[in-house]
Amino acid sequence: MSGTVVGVLAYPLGEDFGFARLPRRTMRRAYRRALFEKANPRPPAYMRTLFAERYPDGRLEGGVPAGDADTIVLLYPDAIGLGFGAIERRLPRGARIVVLNGRRREFPLDRRTRAALRKRRLLERTMLGVATPVLLAADLVRGRR
Repeated sequence: MSGTVVGVLAYPLGEDFGFARLPRRTMRRAYRRALFEKANPRPPAYMRTLFAERYPDGRLEGGVPAGDADTIVLLYPDAIGLGFGAIERRLPRGARIVVLNGRRREFPLDRRTRAALRKRRLLERTMLGVATPVLLAADLVRGRR
């Protein structure tokens, strides 16, 4: 791979998705912890090592890189990059954007992929994929259709 490669290592929701700083026994803390457990993000050291394995000549940055990069690698600590929407919107135009996630998957971030990620992030944040079957089962048990 030729050109300048810049990796973006960020934890927009916090390394623990912010649940440890919230008061105990609150719904907000329970929600954040559930989101964290479902996402299963990898720690920064793991992501740095993964980036170094794939892009030995690349450099890591903590925020949105300057416009000198030919390829920008977004390091999602989880599978879908929860919280990365704001970073993705601020990326410089003209650079090739690639995602390397904590599951060791690598894919280009194009318009189609962004749309798919937006849907998956919505489902993940709202937990519709988890709540809907539970609510349907509860309705069936109660005799509602």
